[in-house]
Formats: sequence, structure tokens, C-alpha cells
Amino acid sequence: MSKESKRIKEQVLVNSAISSIKKQLNDLENSKNKYIEAAATARENGIASQYELAKNAIRIVTAQKTVVEQMLLSLQLSSQIKDVSEMTKSFADGMKILTGAITDTTDDLDFEKVGKQMSKAMISTQQKQAEADGFLDASQAGFSGFSSGSGITDSDLDGMIKSGGSGVDAELSALESKIKAFNGSDKNG
Repeated sequence: MSKESKRIKEQVLVNSAISSIKKQLNDLENSKNKYIEAAATARENGIASQYELAKNAIRIVTAQKTVVEQMLLSLQLSSQIKDVSEMTKSFADGMKILTGAITDTTDDLDFEKVGKQMSKAMISTQQKQAEADGFLDASQAGFSGFSSGSGITDSDLDGMIKSGGSGVDAELSALESKIKAFNGSDKNG
């Protein structure tokens, strides 16, 4: 397989992965909206247990969506790093060709200085790669933190549910007051 066909195959695989992740993000967003509607319905009907279950589902889906978004960002960043690495290789190959042409043209060229400059450029590239690797490691470590909770507060969820519901009118406000009163009596009793 030629280098170009291998590069094209790799790019197709990366694009397929990105497309798959974006589809998953869309599915998670749709699920979140359904859970918001379910929570609004449960709240309207005064079913506290279903309301809490739907809120927990919203938390879980939101946490999953955050992880998938970070995966997408990591994949896109990795693809960009690969592109820069390929460009750097092309640059080095071009420099090699030009260096050979210069050698053929003149014997007075200071190759030691060019070599030092090339070494300096390569070290700089390696340092940037190490920084990118550190970033990716930090992103991976961040993924593991999502199992402990999504960080979404009840008031955030209530806001999402209210905006996704059929509208807040006097009846919904009354039902919400009943649920709060019911939940308050559970805590006190």
C-alpha cells in the first residue's frame, strides 16, 4: 500500500470515528430532551418518584454527553497533531532536498550551523508534541472523574425541565407546590 493510500485510509477512519461520535452526541441530546419531557409530565401529574427518576436520568445523560464531547475534542486534537506532524515531516524532507542542492552548489556552506538549527527545530517540535501528549493525558484523567457525578444541581434540572415542558401555568405551579410540600413532609416525617 502506498503512503498516500495509507494516509487516505487513516483519514477515512478518523472521519468515520468523528461522525460516529457526533451521532452519539445527537442521540444523547435527544435522550436528554425526552427525559426532560418525562420529568415535566411527572411533575404535572404529581408523581414524585418518577420525577426524581427522570432527574437522575438527565444527570446521567448529561455526564455521558460531557464525556463524549471530550472524546470528540481529543480525537479532533489528535488529528490536528497528526496533520502538523505530517507537515513537519514534509518540511524536513524539503529541507533535506534543499540542503542537498545547496551542497551541490557550494562547498562554503556551514552545515554544522544548519545541523544545529535543524536540531533546535526538531527539539522544539518534540517539546510541543510532549505538551500535546500531556494535554491528552490530562483529558483522559478528566474522563474518569465523571463517574462521581455530573455537577448538575437540582435547580439546573428544574430549569431545564420547565423550559422543556408544556408551559408553566397556574396548575403546574400548584402541582409543583404540592410536590415540594410532599417532599418536605417526607424529610420531616
